[in-house]
Amino acid sequence: MAGIVLALLVLSTLPGCRWGGGVSVAPRAQELQQSPVSCLGLCPDAPGPEWTRAERARRFIGQDLFNHIDGAAEVFLEMGFREVAVQRYAKADATLTLEVYEMTTPTAARGMYLSLRGRGTPVEGVVGRNFGNPFQVVAQKDRYFIQINNPGGDEKRLSSMIRVVNDVQAAIPDDGVVPVLDLLPAPGLVPGSEVVVCGPYTLQGVFTLGEGDVLLMQGKTIGVAGDYETPAAGSFTRLIVQYANPEAAQAAYASLAQHLDPYLVVLHRDERELVFRDANGKYGVAGVERDRLDIRVRLQHNPRETRP
Repeated sequence: MAGIVLALLVLSTLPGCRWGGGVSVAPRAQELQQSPVSCLGLCPDAPGPEWTRAERARRFIGQDLFNHIDGAAEVFLEMGFREVAVQRYAKADATLTLEVYEMTTPTAARGMYLSLRGRGTPVEGVVGRNFGNPFQVVAQKDRYFIQINNPGGDEKRLSSMIRVVNDVQAAIPDDGVVPVLDLLPAPGLVPGSEVVVCGPYTLQGVFTLGEGDVLLMQGKTIGVAGDYETPAAGSFTRLIVQYANPEAAQAAYASLAQHLDPYLVVLHRDERELVFRDANGKYGVAGVERDRLDIRVRLQHNPRETRP
């Protein structure tokens, strides 16, 4: 999954590169006064005495996100995007750009954070959940996804970046829980590999099972994936999706079996389990049990041959 994660991170910082192609749209936004009930109100006045606001903060709502970022906008919207506040700061010839994304839930915000984190490392001095470098610092708390960009990556500005991110987080009173992460069993899970899945775009970052909303998630059903290393099965990726009821899970399983990607060769199929081989000669298995789909891909061996 690391390659997809890195691609998302690069796309999200390059304006004019819409995910999947398309025409670049010139930025436009609503310039609004700060409000304590909006992410706009979370933007600090300045990161230090020598810094000033380069312009009034801008606000992009819903589909208008495409006018701020083209790359990865679909992922934000699928995950549960509400609005983003954008504030530029200036100091002599230097600039910093803060973006505070308000998502629908803490799960949505954590999902965006995890999808972009990859193998990023925490930045010393930043409070809480974060990763980054002198070019960009990213953090997440409650339903807010926060990033500050430093064009050129001058390390002398890193302390100011840290100050801004910490000020934003300090203004957010609580950090919400993300129960979906508990679906993944702990034994063998590679730390830092977890990602949230809630539709076609986020699913493609894990594995190509088929076109469109093949798992019938509709942006409402939430799943979680992670990489595993175990003595018995070696390395593989596991995705668990929990549905509202067993009927919905069974319908999703039927949809997967019917619309499975043509590059996946079906080796076995019954009412509860689907086994296939991918183009790289590795194996996958999808099973349905009660209200859950449990899918494992990139397996080294056929699970029906190695199962006791």
